Amino acid sequence: MKIYFKTILMNIKSQLEYRKAFIISTIGSFLVTFFLIIAVYFLFLNFSQIGDWNFYQVAFLFGLVYFNFSVAEMFLRGLDHFDDTIRKGDFDRLLVRPQNLLIQATSMEFDLSKLGRMIQAILVIVIALLKIHIDWTIYKVLVFILMNVGCFMIFLSVFVLRATFCFWTINGLEFMNILSEGGKKVAQYPINIYEKWFRRIFTYIVPFGLVNYFPVMFLFGKSDNWYYGITPLGTALFFVICIYIWKIGVKHYESTGS
Repeated sequence: MKIYFKTILMNIKSQLEYRKAFIISTIGSFLVTFFLIIAVYFLFLNFSQIGDWNFYQVAFLFGLVYFNFSVAEMFLRGLDHFDDTIRKGDFDRLLVRPQNLLIQATSMEFDLSKLGRMIQAILVIVIALLKIHIDWTIYKVLVFILMNVGCFMIFLSVFVLRATFCFWTINGLEFMNILSEGGKKVAQYPINIYEKWFRRIFTYIVPFGLVNYFPVMFLFGKSDNWYYGITPLGTALFFVICIYIWKIGVKHYESTGS
């Protein structure tokens, strides 16, 4: 991990060499998320509630998802562009190094400009929590932490899965956006508003429901089931499965010969 953080530090220094470009990119990422939450606000101007969820409750989900997605994009950019790594034959270079392949692939790129989106998401979460009455306990604080860890774990797992598919076909990467971009869109709303078959996919296959719907039901007092608060732990199984698939992909890899 020491080498990983050194590599990240070098990436940060290289990006800060072009400070104007970095500032513009950061402001841009901030504004993108700002206009997205504005769109959600306008939706609630026409529909005061979605089911029994008000604007601030949905805004909390929005902030949670976009914060963790931004952290994932910042630290896992190398996996997001893994198709280029395979296409250029750079993965061969990683194979001869005595370091973990996944960590090496992850640290190849780092996007500090996502800081703007992270700041915006934090502001949304803070404002939403100020407007939502929550009887905070030590357990609920733990649930809030587990939600964030679980949400990041899902995006980490999806990014690993996307990168793994590049071992078979780099053209299949766009298809995997269904899980990353699609999952992000799905998780920013309470999952119970969707059809039953759709809810099952994003609860039992790609478990976004475990980090947004169930723990939030407990956090907001919509349910007294205390075990809803620990459902984010289920994302660990999804992560293990994705790592296993990654290892299969590495074994399947054939050098480009370049």
